[in-house]
Amino acid sequence: MTDDPLKRRVTSFDVARLAGVSRSAVSRAFSKDAVISDATRQKVLEAASSLGYRVNFMARSLQTRHSNLVGIVASALDSPFRSRQVKIAAREFLQRGFRPILMTAETEDEVEKLSEILFNYNVAGILITSATPPSTIIAECSRLSIPIVLVNRGLEMDDVDTIQIDIEQSGRLAFEMLTSSGARRLAALQPIAPSYSVTGRAKYFIQTCEQENIPVQQFFTDGQDFAAGRRAAHTIAESVLAGDAGLDGLFCATDTLAFGVLDTLRHDYGIAVPGQLQIVGFDDVEQASWGSYQLSTIRQDAEKQSVAAVEMMLNRIKNPNLKARNIIHSVTPVYRKTTRTSHGV
Repeated sequence: MTDDPLKRRVTSFDVARLAGVSRSAVSRAFSKDAVISDATRQKVLEAASSLGYRVNFMARSLQTRHSNLVGIVASALDSPFRSRQVKIAAREFLQRGFRPILMTAETEDEVEKLSEILFNYNVAGILITSATPPSTIIAECSRLSIPIVLVNRGLEMDDVDTIQIDIEQSGRLAFEMLTSSGARRLAALQPIAPSYSVTGRAKYFIQTCEQENIPVQQFFTDGQDFAAGRRAAHTIAESVLAGDAGLDGLFCATDTLAFGVLDTLRHDYGIAVPGQLQIVGFDDVEQASWGSYQLSTIRQDAEKQSVAAVEMMLNRIKNPNLKARNIIHSVTPVYRKTTRTSHGV
């Protein structure tokens, strides 16, 4: 008799029978913090291995209120900073015994749809680094007792924990880095689509320029990546080449925008950086330190942000009645070779 290709799935009952233990012992053997003797755990693991058994976490979640699954809703994963942020968060969840489900969303509507999907998985929590979720999602998370943590989203509510950078400090630092290096005719390059963190830092840069009576221009682009920087660079070049009144200092709201601008100005227009134009970026992604760029920038700490977000969520899972927290992280200037001052002053 040949084996049935559609043979039934191995269950925890099969493992318990082979190992000579109860089904609850099988469950404890696969639970990180459960009380079970080493000998019993080893018998269960050996039986599971021989049968090809894998824990069905979806089925387990039906037996409890929530699973050990957590949702990560992110956008702009082509951004080196965002991809590092998500990678660190996923690593931290895994090390703490949770299993992340990654979903990508660029708009509030997409965040709402994907959050609804995550509810169906009985997730233990949701971390959102993309567009701010609508109030209906916040309310549903509260009703279902699902912790939600927002990273660099401009939303403060009673039931929502948030991690944010100091965007006012970010704008001031960009101004100080350029003006301390001698720039006096400034501009900001930012995406046209508003966001709390990216366009927010440009907003405070412009506000600081106006408060200090320094002329400032605004350039807008349709994204925040390398290609968007290249597209915007042609208009920026015209302003740099406008003679004595030409632009001499530029704040790019992301490093990847700055890379596109740098390559276009240098190679297509022969503009010297920092000789004719000084440039400051934001994020301090790995590529900013590469020899081709050596970009002066402002560092936001992806490691610190992601670890704090995971810890905040796990604290909320253990203590659901904790008061919501809003943590604000400072940013740090990094001077390299796209400003005339290549060190802090």
